Amino acid sequence: MSDFDEIKKRASLPTKILPLCLAGEVMEEIDDLERQLAEAKPSENLEERSPKLVIAEQIAEAQERMREATVDFHLRAMGARTWSAFYAGQPERRDGESGTEWDERIYPWYAELVSRSCTDPVMSVEQVAELVDLINGRSWAELTNTCFLLNAGKVDIPNSDAASALIRSSEQT
Repeated sequence: MSDFDEIKKRASLPTKILPLCLAGEVMEEIDDLERQLAEAKPSENLEERSPKLVIAEQIAEAQERMREATVDFHLRAMGARTWSAFYAGQPERRDGESGTEWDERIYPWYAELVSRSCTDPVMSVEQVAELVDLINGRSWAELTNTCFLLNAGKVDIPNSDAASALIRSSEQT
């Protein structure tokens, strides 16, 4: 039979790192450069740099700026009792409620979920609201969904196909 103190030593709240690119405006620049690259003519002079290469380098520079603007959000689940109490306060959608009305009522709950789950950067609910106004809907959905699943999901041993394949191939050599 297991000793309870030994079991307690093994217990920990799940954590996750969620990288989010915050440089959304660079996407337009890359799209424009991709269009220019598709339309660019080859260099007519051997001494001249290829216009396609120049544009490709500009794309690589823009991509690097996006990588530099990617922030790792460190998330930690709430304890089960805290989560249960918090989850019980989640608003339910009312019959006939418009999407706008629903969004206004559910948003504060999600903002608090993110605030409570994000350990780095630490953010107040007000700071979460500031962030929401600066990112797109997909990034917000990814952040809120990850926080929700971290708190409500099951902790299980994840399967890594990539790691398994590497181990199998190394065992064969």
